[in-house]
Amino acid sequence: MTELSRRKLLGVGAAALTCSAFPGLAFGATERLRDLTLWGPPVGPSVALAHLAQKGKTRTLVDNLTFKAWRTPDQLRSGIVSGDMQVSGVPSYVGANLYNKGLPVRMLNIMTWGLLYMMSSDDTVSKLEDIAGKTVTMPFKNDMPDLVFQYITAKAGMKPGKDFNLVYATTPMEVVQMMMVGKADIVILPEPAATATILKGKMNARSVRRVLNIQQEWGIATNGPARIPQAGLLVNSNLADKHMDVLRTLQADCVRSSQWALNNPVDAGVIAEDHLGVKAAVTELSMPYVNLETTLALDAKAEIEAFFTRLAELSPKIIGGKLPDAGFYLGL
Repeated sequence: MTELSRRKLLGVGAAALTCSAFPGLAFGATERLRDLTLWGPPVGPSVALAHLAQKGKTRTLVDNLTFKAWRTPDQLRSGIVSGDMQVSGVPSYVGANLYNKGLPVRMLNIMTWGLLYMMSSDDTVSKLEDIAGKTVTMPFKNDMPDLVFQYITAKAGMKPGKDFNLVYATTPMEVVQMMMVGKADIVILPEPAATATILKGKMNARSVRRVLNIQQEWGIATNGPARIPQAGLLVNSNLADKHMDVLRTLQADCVRSSQWALNNPVDAGVIAEDHLGVKAAVTELSMPYVNLETTLALDAKAEIEAFFTRLAELSPKIIGGKLPDAGFYLGL
């Protein structure tokens, strides 16, 4: 062996030794993820993400894992477009819309299977048909809750403006306030605002009841499961390409933290007050109604597509004009 060959061999041996001692330096290895923020809406189900950031096994794969709540749809949209929000809890149809517009995003899972309820202070209302001739108030005109409710009532043979009146407010809390001052008797609200109407009603000598589970009504209208694949985690495609190990662990953590939140509503309430700005008592009492269960989006593809198809019947633009293709669903 020549001196040059011997040096080359020694060099390769030293490199191999170095890589075995420090796996992150191996050829083709993925650089360790230093920072990852889990973003979520300021509602009860996000307590699972906040708990995950504190206790999840994903923390062993990320140097700095944190949770933050996004406050407005505009903040969410700009964060996803800029790439600053690598992982975020979003309505599933928003994820489809962004994907269809060409953004590099993929749906990891569904965590929230519907949290919409009809609340009423009218003692004569106990079923869907009882809204005939009455006024229903809800937030988010032309958004998903509105489209879902219109689909349900249409299947029941009822039309807004003809069989009942449908009026809108800007936010769920505005609807809650309208109930408290007697400007609304029948409302459609998401959790935790639905639970908030009951608690605020007690403080204002106004009896408010949970009269309809919109998820169950959806099942009746669609002849399918009594649940709605409403929201889950949307991830940046670049993150998925480079750190699939992190996302696999994150998915397992989502399953565990979702179950923890359901089983520990008091502690979940404390996290919600600390991280979401939602009163602990509201979150605690709303946990049985948030339908928190983590399922891979790929495994729920059929239900998600059925949901999107029905929304698009009323408003195609809500999902970006078409069903997202198979690339939208992130397989692990």
